[in-house]
Amino acid sequence: MLAKKFRLQIQKQRLAVFKAASGRNNKYFFLKTAKNEFPYSRFGAVISRRVDKSSVRRNKIKRIIFDFVRLKKIYFSRGKDFLIIVSPLVRNLKKAEIEKELTFLFSKEI
Repeated sequence: MLAKKFRLQIQKQRLAVFKAASGRNNKYFFLKTAKNEFPYSRFGAVISRRVDKSSVRRNKIKRIIFDFVRLKKIYFSRGKDFLIIVSPLVRNLKKAEIEKELTFLFSKEI
């Protein structure tokens, strides 16, 4: 799991920052980025119940995302917040395919 200081607290006041943030997407994910005041990057993931009714499966997807970030975080630019919003199409993907799509999504950041 990702260390707590690298995790973005998903709260209403925190999400307000991302309304004006830049974003990019692919078929499975939507990535929003915003500057922060820290010397490191923070990451958050939003997975709605539309993705999967089972919280176990939603948490498994979230663990895959955070594990990907944990292994690649030294390559990310410093001082940014990243919010990953997951599409319902992700439920059909395996771990390797999710990581491949995340690599493509973060290609300009890595």
